Amino acid sequence: MLFIARSALLLLFFSLCATAYSKNSAFGPPDEDGPVVVDIGFFLSNVNFISEESETFHFEGVLSMHWRDSRLSFDPSVTGYDDLYYQGYFQFNEVFSGWWPQVILTNESGGFDQQGIVLRVTSDGDVYYTEEIEAVAKSRFNLSRYPFDRQELSAIFEVLGFESGQVVLRADPASSGIWQSSQHEVKIPQWRLPRLSNSIVEYQSSYVDGRKAQVNAFKIQLDVERNPWYTLRLVGLPVAIFVLLSWSVFWMDRSSVGDRMDITFLGILTVVAYQIMFSGTLPKISYVTVLGVFMIISFVTMCASVAINLRVWVLDNRGLVSEGDRLDKRSRYLFPMVYVSSVLIVGGSVYLAG
Repeated sequence: MLFIARSALLLLFFSLCATAYSKNSAFGPPDEDGPVVVDIGFFLSNVNFISEESETFHFEGVLSMHWRDSRLSFDPSVTGYDDLYYQGYFQFNEVFSGWWPQVILTNESGGFDQQGIVLRVTSDGDVYYTEEIEAVAKSRFNLSRYPFDRQELSAIFEVLGFESGQVVLRADPASSGIWQSSQHEVKIPQWRLPRLSNSIVEYQSSYVDGRKAQVNAFKIQLDVERNPWYTLRLVGLPVAIFVLLSWSVFWMDRSSVGDRMDITFLGILTVVAYQIMFSGTLPKISYVTVLGVFMIISFVTMCASVAINLRVWVLDNRGLVSEGDRLDKRSRYLFPMVYVSSVLIVGGSVYLAG
């Protein structure tokens, strides 16, 4: 008899689960006076890295949504509780029998992990969805002002499978922002403190029921400004010092043309080495950057020193020693003037155009 009773209880349990599953799978968005409105917000908790080479950024935060579904309402006097909670993915996936908007990251690039979830249903049918996520998003970078650039990093969340006539997203400023406290602060290496904003964007999606449909999406935008001193300290300052040292050949004796050429070519090779080292951190872009202009002008300036060295050597061999000395003296102030003005004018033009 005990075995029969246990079997009956198990059969009843599995039938209830099957009923809940069928009920859950049959539920669509609540249809009450038009599309269901879902209030959505995002609290940024961390930005782990920003990759210029792959034009991606890795972020973490809490995604919150709220909507009303009168089909989930209940009487607290009957149930004995005011709110119904579903905590963790097991309760959410196996026990919860209502509809929810499944959100995807449309510009995902290599990862979208969901780490924790809490679902609260009130007696009036208000549903509050809170989930912690970690993702890598693809965003368009504009590096023409590098290393003085600012970037607008975007993550776009869309409700999968429903068009705007069925589900409408509405940004909720109360549940959006950057998670800052005395124990935690969002810090990104080489970048200043970010600013977060959100908006609702609309576009056509071609995978809703195999047809093109108008959908709206929740867009969070992270405005970040680079701190240029890391790059200037490791690249800009050393290269500028090497260029300045290369001009010491204009004070050397006219007969030491070999030593003059050695110093100049050593500076050229150093600039090339710095170019190779830092080109690996940037994507293969076709446009020039402010740092790239600086490196090119430094390289051309050192190459011009080679031409001056050869010209002085030719004048000395022809017996025109005074003209060679005069060329060296002119180069002592012409090279710094042309170098600095070229960096400011050309680099400034690239910065303004960016």
